[in-house]
Amino acid sequence: MSDARKPIPTLFHGDSPDPVLVMGMHNSGSTALSRCLHACGLFMVNNATQCESHFFSNYVNDELLMGGGSNWANFPILSVEEVMSYRATVGKFMLEQWRIDLMQWGYDGSSPWGIKDARTCVLLPLYLDVFPNSKILFIRRDPDDIAASLAHREKPGVGVHKDPEHWRKLTLAHFERVETFGKAHRWFHEVGYEELCREPVAVGRRIHDYLELPYTAEHEKVYKRTMHRDRLGTKTWTAFKWRVMSIKKGFKVMFE
Repeated sequence: MSDARKPIPTLFHGDSPDPVLVMGMHNSGSTALSRCLHACGLFMVNNATQCESHFFSNYVNDELLMGGGSNWANFPILSVEEVMSYRATVGKFMLEQWRIDLMQWGYDGSSPWGIKDARTCVLLPLYLDVFPNSKILFIRRDPDDIAASLAHREKPGVGVHKDPEHWRKLTLAHFERVETFGKAHRWFHEVGYEELCREPVAVGRRIHDYLELPYTAEHEKVYKRTMHRDRLGTKTWTAFKWRVMSIKKGFKVMFE
């Protein structure tokens, strides 16, 4: 993952492709999928944790477009009209600045690259207007599993909000926005989180075919060691299992 900053680059004279938009609700498996993609040839910056770009996730999406704090968790979500009202300002800024930022973190200016941030689900109309040739890769997880996971996790600006129904409604709103604009877009591919966990090699191959990325035996190994089944069915977990999995995750983070 690209997490070491480089000297400010000289001007790049050439055309850059539009991004792959790796989309999914919070706690939907988009981080694991993004790690696979980056390890297999799709450039993704990871300077904001969770395989996210500080420029896009923290500055553009969270601060400039959503206003920071707990706003990302608000229901109802921003309307399409509210999102598109930023096109002449934030949209213009994104288009002018994204490549300068990414090249400081190792991007070569011409390779395939991606953006991963759950907030992009809400902001998709603006992103497709700014980057009309983007490829959308949408990972869908059981909304009840997502809701259960979010209700047991501390999240930025929110803390632990133990209201699964709130998270479920928010998840379905994210899904609806992606489906409305994604399915009308030229490039849209949906991946089931559960299927990806159970059959990572086969699903990984379909993803790479869609993105026109190579898929070798080494890439298959990346998907097999990254995707696991132990997070399936979280809606049925007991309080004891949540504690055990929290401890397990803590140890994993320590040794990453």
